[in-house]
Amino acid sequence: MFQRRKEMEFFSRVLERLLNGEQLDFPLEYKDELPAKIQYQLLRLSEKIYGNERQLKKERDEIRELIAEIAHQMRNPLANLESYLELMYTAEDETERQSYLEILKNTESQLHFLTESFIKMARLENRIIQIKPDSTALSATILQSILQVKKAAENKKIFIDFTSEEAIETPHDANWLGEAVFNILENSVKYSPCDSVIDVSVSRNEMYTRIAVEDSGTGICEGEEALIFQRFYRGRETQGKPGFGLGLYLSREIVFHHGGFIKARRKKQGLEIIIFLP
Repeated sequence: MFQRRKEMEFFSRVLERLLNGEQLDFPLEYKDELPAKIQYQLLRLSEKIYGNERQLKKERDEIRELIAEIAHQMRNPLANLESYLELMYTAEDETERQSYLEILKNTESQLHFLTESFIKMARLENRIIQIKPDSTALSATILQSILQVKKAAENKKIFIDFTSEEAIETPHDANWLGEAVFNILENSVKYSPCDSVIDVSVSRNEMYTRIAVEDSGTGICEGEEALIFQRFYRGRETQGKPGFGLGLYLSREIVFHHGGFIKARRKKQGLEIIIFLP
């Protein structure tokens, strides 16, 4: 009877600690008896509660960080809108007004791009959008992405050379994977010099289908191979140039949701981004 009361008092103290938000830590008795089993279950419950609390804290911190990053990224375009709107309304010369209007259009495009990118980012991270792979020919998806950057490439007299080993039909979501390839190509065109070549290739081995985009542009510094895929990261070589550091991050998330991975390889002149799909 005394032993049973002692056990009940122990469990009462343990439950009180759980209610107070403490993580349990006590030596287990390895016996095939009910009190020992309850002790083990209480420790597991404590670990689960503590783990859930840590995950919630991490998510809250990430949300706060994301809100701060969004506010920082949108501050300049919004300030530009306000300034140039005022200048446009007070300008007396029509030519001057038109130049302000062009700046406002560009700023509006920046805000639209940021807003769309934030929505895609949030949906991918929270799995609101599901990747739906089908058997669409991979070359058709990549060619569509190339067409989307064709005009910008032609303006800089950049030739995009696409080669594929064979008619590869790796299961993929054409819309989302096309977005990932487009983001990489857009960066390549943006940071490549005029009259240069961007090589796009598709190959396959026993484990992966490999999509590579290689340019002779600005490139990255040593140690930035993984950093450039982080949200809002801008490479040291791209400072002062247009961009928000979201394209490659979105590409990484899309490829990850396809069960693959993405990597960057520095070159003497330029950069190679490679997508690996299972």
